[in-house]
Amino acid sequence: MLSEETVLVIALLAAAALLIVALLEVVWPSRGRHPRARARYGSARAGRQGMDRATDGRAATARREPFPAPRPAGSRRPEVPSPRSIGIGRESPLPSPRVSQHEAPAAQADGARPATPMLPPRVPPREIPLSAAPPALKPAEPAPPAPPRPAPAAETPEQAPAPPAPTGDLLPLEECFTLYQDQRYADVITTAVATLEQCIEARAGSAKLAHEVAALWSIMGLSKQALNDENGARAAFEEAIVAAPAAEQSTYQRHLAALALTAGRKLIARAETLPETAGEGRVTALRHAVLWLRQGLACAPDDANLSVALERSRKSLWVSYGKFAATLIQRQEFHGARRLIREALAEEDFPEDRREVFKDLLATTFSGEIGHLTAHAIRVMQDEHEREASTSLRRAESLLSSIPSEALTPKRREEVNRRLWWGYTKLGVRRVESGAYEDALEPLFHALQFGEVDPERQRETRTALVRALEGVTEARVESIDQLLKSGKRDAAVQEGDRLRKLLREGMEVGLSEHELTSALTRTHRVLEQAESGS
Repeated sequence: MLSEETVLVIALLAAAALLIVALLEVVWPSRGRHPRARARYGSARAGRQGMDRATDGRAATARREPFPAPRPAGSRRPEVPSPRSIGIGRESPLPSPRVSQHEAPAAQADGARPATPMLPPRVPPREIPLSAAPPALKPAEPAPPAPPRPAPAAETPEQAPAPPAPTGDLLPLEECFTLYQDQRYADVITTAVATLEQCIEARAGSAKLAHEVAALWSIMGLSKQALNDENGARAAFEEAIVAAPAAEQSTYQRHLAALALTAGRKLIARAETLPETAGEGRVTALRHAVLWLRQGLACAPDDANLSVALERSRKSLWVSYGKFAATLIQRQEFHGARRLIREALAEEDFPEDRREVFKDLLATTFSGEIGHLTAHAIRVMQDEHEREASTSLRRAESLLSSIPSEALTPKRREEVNRRLWWGYTKLGVRRVESGAYEDALEPLFHALQFGEVDPERQRETRTALVRALEGVTEARVESIDQLLKSGKRDAAVQEGDRLRKLLREGMEVGLSEHELTSALTRTHRVLEQAESGS
């Protein structure tokens, strides 16, 4: 026999089951099986179908009603995200090419019932009597020969230009605005260019035409900007500024300033992402950024964002100039480094606190190239390419003579002269050691002309020159003796005079008579023999 606790538990479970069933019936009511319930469902369905037929009937009636009169030209507004952003006023004188006269009544009917979803303008043929079709189509027949808005073109007949420029009604402004809103930027450009080619002389037309031409240039510029064609967008905005009336030019100047800020920031970001080795790319990107931002400030001088971006790009540009110039010097690309440094120094806003640093880099390019040429000359001497070595030394000396006096400090010029002296001395010494005394004279005489070299260093050059002059004297004395033996006294005298002149040049560059004692003695003796004729 069940206890009282068991009976109580069973009763509670039964009550809970009934409660769950009741809740389910409330949430998901089942369809009644009683005939009266089925009658209620049937009547409700019939009521809904009747409402649908009534709605269709109203729509058909609305389509059969005569078309309303066209709206005034100034009552439409181009559907763009922000009309002011492209320089268009609040009212557009152009009709929308996407709204036909057949769609206007439906749009009016839909505006009267904002709560009802827009229905397509189609009605099944079975619901429209055949006799109702002709009256519904007759109002649309006179529309093509009589455009709804011919009046705006005649508002200012006195301002119509003499050239056959297209009127404002021919400019596809609303079509371009709609294409721009649909992000069909290429179609905007194609449509606008086809019309703007006919409006080259628009600035000579009426103010209304100038306004619309400028607006069309502007929307084309925005489309080019959306396609990342910044240069094309800039050209379009510049055309808009030129074509626009004076009162509207500031609008398009702001567009150009916004484009300049966007392009400048993109170039700065690109330069910052480039590696340090891409010095030329960084400099090029930052220079273009500076040019963009300067143009933007010319259009909007009070724009703080443009000023901040320009200052940032300038600082990065000077740093990039210096790093890239140092890299070119390390690569021994001295001509490229000089061109880059001079380009930086020629900038009108180059900071004065960096000018000395860049001048020192410029001097380094000269001294570095001269050092490179002299080192090359010494290197090829060892390979017995003396002619190439001489050419390198002449190039280095020519470069030194072309350096402005202010481009090199005295210390730097002394260093350059010392390198040239060393190159010419090495070439002369090598020729002396090989017995080519005549060929050794030119580089040795040249080496002694560098006065910035200290006397201790010049001693080697002087010693080599004395040996060269002694060797030349010995060879020419023998030649004079042969001339005298052959009876050619006048030729012997001329040869002796040339030898005596050569020894005097040696003393003029610093050689003493004591150093040239041997050469002078032999020259004096042979000249006496030539003059006496013995």
